[in-house]
Amino acid sequence: MTTITNDQFFDPTVETMPRAELEKLQEARILQLVPYVYERSPLVRDLWEQHGVTPDDIKSLADFKAKVPFMDKDTIRAYRDKHSDPYGGLACVSAPHLRGVGFTSGTTGDPTPLPRPEDNAVVNGLKRELWQIGVRANDKFAYMLFSFRDGLNADRWMDCGMIPVAVQHSPLEIPYLVKIAREHRPKALFMLSTPIIMGLDAYQKKSGDDLREAFSSIEGVVFGGEPMSPNLRKTVEAWGLEIFELSSLGDLATAMECKAHDGMHTWEDIALIEHLDPNENIDMPDGSRGELVVTALTDDVAPFIRYRTDDLISFTRQPCTCGRTHGRMKPVGRKGDEMIIAGRSVLPIDIFPFIGDFPETRSGLFQMIRPQREMDALRLRVGFDPDELHDDESALCERISSKLQSELNIPITVELMSNEELLKLGPPNKIPRVSKS
Repeated sequence: MTTITNDQFFDPTVETMPRAELEKLQEARILQLVPYVYERSPLVRDLWEQHGVTPDDIKSLADFKAKVPFMDKDTIRAYRDKHSDPYGGLACVSAPHLRGVGFTSGTTGDPTPLPRPEDNAVVNGLKRELWQIGVRANDKFAYMLFSFRDGLNADRWMDCGMIPVAVQHSPLEIPYLVKIAREHRPKALFMLSTPIIMGLDAYQKKSGDDLREAFSSIEGVVFGGEPMSPNLRKTVEAWGLEIFELSSLGDLATAMECKAHDGMHTWEDIALIEHLDPNENIDMPDGSRGELVVTALTDDVAPFIRYRTDDLISFTRQPCTCGRTHGRMKPVGRKGDEMIIAGRSVLPIDIFPFIGDFPETRSGLFQMIRPQREMDALRLRVGFDPDELHDDESALCERISSKLQSELNIPITVELMSNEELLKLGPPNKIPRVSKS
């Protein structure tokens, strides 16, 4: 049994709030949000008028879930294009209350703009997450967040005393990352990605540097943006690092594992979480697979309202052994990424456990080629390290396809691309795991 103390939590009152109180807080924030966003967000007003909904119809949280229409990325893009509005009709304010603009990664399409308030939900959630790793006031942490997520915003850490030491999220900066790890002794590293791990591994092999020694002050390292391949996990753990996986919470905040490593905590005072049937407005049972739908509860600049994220998750509201009462999710994949191969559902998460089983492909880079949802055979584009290739490429293709066909019991064809070339197909932190061609 885990011993729970207040020092475990950045905000113990909120993080361990009984569910009944948490749901009352959510309802109060929803009822305050509804008239505000209806009056100020052009997209929300237009969308609600199309569905015949007004704020007067929303008297409770149950009314909100039953009556308010959904939005998604296509809704925002369509409004943006029709009205030449760079914020897609989301923005409720202008300067000085609009304090910055971030963007989604654009992995599944053109990046979605994220107008930011002064009270940033992303940073507020990260304070809780870094605290449970072990970062306290006056402690430093290496900060390698992707720039499109709204940059460093170092001033937003000042109230808690945590000190970010900024590093560009690029494999070219790896010698600098190792240098500051030795000089500044950070308590945490936020965050790693597949390209950064690959770069660190190559740096260690080439230089002979001891990364376990260099990173010895780090109590936890955050990895996110996509699932972590088993081989990359082994590589990072060999440096003596405890890994905490993180995911986007519908582009309005983050969700991250605690030390129990049993799902990523969703901050339900920041976001209303709905766990729905991917095709309907029906709640899915606790612990089952469903689509993540979010509503921003503390964003007064450009809040998402019943935003269908396209993310499939397993979700539970059962209390965690760490003592937190907020829900936990385990990402499964994107609804739009699912393929039906010879009658079987296949998502990228089904490929991750096996793709790195060969020395040439240990980085775990691959793409599912999805010209259409249903196909007779799965086409895979697989990244490989030419320096590890000891036979010809056709023989490697055959070994990979034979392995995956036996594990997944579906027909598979494989085409190879060097890791270097494959990484060019995505943003700095990851590649699209599904491609149309």
